[in-house]
Amino acid sequence: MIELYTFPSCPYCEKVRRAFADMNFEYTEIDASPGTPGSAVVMEKGGKLQVPFLVNTEDGFSMYESDDIIAYARQRSA
Repeated sequence: MIELYTFPSCPYCEKVRRAFADMNFEYTEIDASPGTPGSAVVMEKGGKLQVPFLVNTEDGFSMYESDDIIAYARQRSA
């Protein structure tokens, strides 16, 4: 499963959401606003509270950066 950790008002998160919608890419979105359980996961797995943050729960792969996340999704969708 793909988890995408986001903040509601983050423009880079919105960029990823739009790209995922265009690709019909399936994912679960998780709020990582400061103080949420999602923010704790981002800190634990990534080491910094930065979004968007993608986690592939099947293999433990994770990454930051909207353009890299979109490229990863495109590769998996191909």
